[in-house]
Amino acid sequence: MTEQTKAGPSMNTCPCEPGLAKAIVHKLGSFGTPPEFGIEYFSVGLESYLEVIEHEYLDGMLKYNLSSFKLITGNYGGGKTHLLYMIRQLAWKHNYATSYVSLSPTECPFDRLELVYKKIVSNITPPAAQSKDLTSPDIGIESLVRHVYEKYRGERDLVSRIKSLESSSYANALKGAFLSLKGDDEEEYDALTQWLKGEDIPREIRLRYRISERINRSTAFRMLRSLVQFINSSGYAGFILLFDEAERGMSISSTRDRRRALDNLRQLVDECGNSRLPGAMFFYAVPDENLLLEGSGGVYEALKQRLRSTFTRVNPMGVKINLEEIGVTPEVFLQRLGEKLLIVFQCAYGIELENDVVQESLKCMIEASIEMQSLDVSYRRIFVIGIIEAFHRIKENHMVIGYSDAQLILRSTVKMLAEKEKEAVEQEEF
Repeated sequence: MTEQTKAGPSMNTCPCEPGLAKAIVHKLGSFGTPPEFGIEYFSVGLESYLEVIEHEYLDGMLKYNLSSFKLITGNYGGGKTHLLYMIRQLAWKHNYATSYVSLSPTECPFDRLELVYKKIVSNITPPAAQSKDLTSPDIGIESLVRHVYEKYRGERDLVSRIKSLESSSYANALKGAFLSLKGDDEEEYDALTQWLKGEDIPREIRLRYRISERINRSTAFRMLRSLVQFINSSGYAGFILLFDEAERGMSISSTRDRRRALDNLRQLVDECGNSRLPGAMFFYAVPDENLLLEGSGGVYEALKQRLRSTFTRVNPMGVKINLEEIGVTPEVFLQRLGEKLLIVFQCAYGIELENDVVQESLKCMIEASIEMQSLDVSYRRIFVIGIIEAFHRIKENHMVIGYSDAQLILRSTVKMLAEKEKEAVEQEEF
């Protein structure tokens, strides 16, 4: 039996370059987590959400200097990060700056907004900086300021771009950064952008540019609003912020920290109702909305009230995007996903697998994956890792993956994910 198929995609119709396809296969086959680029080649079931986000928000209300907040929920491995990456690509298409922030208990807990701010400015990506080669060094506040300077350096009064910022210290730091670029003083530019990144800088520079504040817990919200205001006045359509509680638990542990984090979240939702965050949209992804809403007291009740409504095509003003209810049955979802991953796999290795073998194997993998829906890991992640292994086996052995073999593959996948999670927890604790 050969790897040539009688039906299926021709190698002349590969949607992406072999190098990118292989990177996608390796990333998905290792842990089931999406790569940062190329996700459009295997995206399934998100079309309705993305269409509404694009037309109602990115190409709609945000361009009128309004702002919005959405909560994304779904099981562990249920596609939250995938959706955030797809939103980011849409945002770049519409000329938005973006920042993707992975929240974690040690480095970036949501109860420490000054640390969240640091991650936001470190990960800012202008739309022109997006790259298909999986490397994008042109990110961060220092690159963004340089982009703006290069874009408007011919203007008579460049600093007029920095107008109506809430924090005068923030405005003064930006003005100083522009002046440093104009004078080719890279050392001073680096110092001023260090302050914008939330770091301490020499006292003489702070005095010279009248930077009287520090970026800390008490000022983090004001500095975030000033950042949004700067981006909005710099020729971008706006700013899209993507917060990802990537692990099963949240980035907060103690009751006190949780209350502070939830109060920060409540304040952020409320800020989206005023004009201080022009052209900004926040997406906050959590594995379980009950992690936010379980509990008693004012902050919990306030959040429940604000996060009650469901986002749909009929109700685009709703807040919650539930990835467990995408309007596609698990069988249809996995069939479409498997077929898209097959195309990527074949592009990666320059082959065409036997169609009959693939389809019978795919059927068995789908049945075995859906059986595991009761587990707390999404059947989608289990399937993605398992089907990549199945394709590799078919590539080598040219034999159908039967139902019992599919079960063995998937059980091994679940065990691997459990060990990975245990290792991650131990690293956070110690």
